[in-house]
Amino acid sequence: MKIVKKITNKLDCPVFIDTYRQRPQDFTRRRQLTFKNLVLFLLNQPRTALQTELDQFYRVLNQSSVETQVVTAQAFSKARNKLKPEVFADLNQHLQQQIDSLGLRQTWRGLRILAVDGSTVHLPLEQAVTRFFGSHCEFPVARFSTLYDVADGQTLHSLIVPFQVGERDCAHLHLDHVPADSLTLFDRGYPGHWLFALFEQQKRHFLMRLPCGYNAQVRQFLQSGQTDDTQLFTANHPEARLFCTEAGVDPGRPIRLRLIRVELPGGESEVLLTSLLDRKTFPADVFADLYHRRWGIETDYRRIKQTLGLDNFSGRSVTAVKQDFYAGQLLKNLALLMQHLLQPVIEQRHKNRKLRWKANFTQGVSRLKNTLVDLLVRPCVLGLSNVLTLMASSLSAVRPGRNFERKRKRAASRGCEGYKPAR
Repeated sequence: MKIVKKITNKLDCPVFIDTYRQRPQDFTRRRQLTFKNLVLFLLNQPRTALQTELDQFYRVLNQSSVETQVVTAQAFSKARNKLKPEVFADLNQHLQQQIDSLGLRQTWRGLRILAVDGSTVHLPLEQAVTRFFGSHCEFPVARFSTLYDVADGQTLHSLIVPFQVGERDCAHLHLDHVPADSLTLFDRGYPGHWLFALFEQQKRHFLMRLPCGYNAQVRQFLQSGQTDDTQLFTANHPEARLFCTEAGVDPGRPIRLRLIRVELPGGESEVLLTSLLDRKTFPADVFADLYHRRWGIETDYRRIKQTLGLDNFSGRSVTAVKQDFYAGQLLKNLALLMQHLLQPVIEQRHKNRKLRWKANFTQGVSRLKNTLVDLLVRPCVLGLSNVLTLMASSLSAVRPGRNFERKRKRAASRGCEGYKPAR
């Protein structure tokens, strides 16, 4: 309840409003679409016809028994241009600070486990959107990237950028938001000496998968048959040295890193690279399972794209795309936080069952539709308790280690089969 009130207080703060309005004269006149109402409406994830969504929103906001047309869709489209999309990113940072202060973070051997990955999303077919974000195969596409806490599913920092911006460039931008005493997981698309050097410079730790032919050192390590070795890495290739210079790190400085071989069930070997050099605290046999936890960020992208319907934007402008993206990240974090707080209750209730159970994310987000608006406008312990009770009654079994071939009975359709969007 404290976190809900903190967010509400932010939306009523004149300094906060002034920071995230486009012009000083915006949101100064007394209208129905105030700064706070506009933020709440976008956080409510409008995915159907705008006029229908607006009528439902104001019915909840005004505690009316029937729907009436208080604001038109045209008025909303005009008002949203007054709001900076970064308002939702700021609210998310505030949410993460509240989670930190409450001591809700989980650690692995004293480290928080994070992951970074990127993806793409198709955008509305508008020339202005194409000019800003770029295109792929003649369709407007944006790249987005997230810094993700694998333990609780929280997105700590997110970016939506032009398609031409690479995933490794996004990783550089995430680095300022990586907390101390953490370990960041990367897949094999990220290795680069300049990124190794930046992590060392910031005194942060990483674990990433290397392509088997990454360089001569990696090939020799594979041929040696060793499972664990510490070596010095330098930027020998001219392109690697150029990247180091552009990133502001010394290309001639060697970096001591650790190579770890992992044998896969199919008989193949993969190579992991990490800055964790202490073999006693971090023995080689713990890294295979640790790297597998990176899959959580892939699952998170399924939530964002499928359940939250990322590509179903509520507007057709650059501003609308950014607003929907950042608002979706904040809504997802709020839903996962509630489910995280519920988990001990669920486990206690079902401790005698064979499988572990958790709250169903799609049902959880659906329960927040319109209800979250009411909670943020009129914070109420009873209302929050009712939402949590509904979330706790919609459960999914956790079945770890499942590995089977997917058999499709028909051609794949658009989206992810078996996963339903939220209401």
